[in-house]
Amino acid sequence: MLNILNYSDHPTRVGYTVYRFFEKERADYFEELLIKENVSFESSIEESGNTLYLFGIKKGDAKKAMNANYLVSAKFRNKIIPNTYFRWGVILFAITMITIAVIGAILKT
Repeated sequence: MLNILNYSDHPTRVGYTVYRFFEKERADYFEELLIKENVSFESSIEESGNTLYLFGIKKGDAKKAMNANYLVSAKFRNKIIPNTYFRWGVILFAITMITIAVIGAILKT
């Protein structure tokens, strides 16, 4: 089954959630945020092929952990359209199409 989330219930410990990171920078930032929020956690590193950074967090701290997870995603996100010129071209094209549609609607009435 395809899992696009980086967290799931702990397979053996009820009441825990496991957060997974494939990049050390993301894992380090997540750990930093957890420490800042005083969230107790267990961490582990799996090195079977790809390095996987795991964090076990009690479900009672789920809200703080989820907030930290969102902040990690926000800090390390990529732009949908990475090329600046193409990105602005798409925006200008959309504005032009909306303007033409509005003008057409006004002229039709």
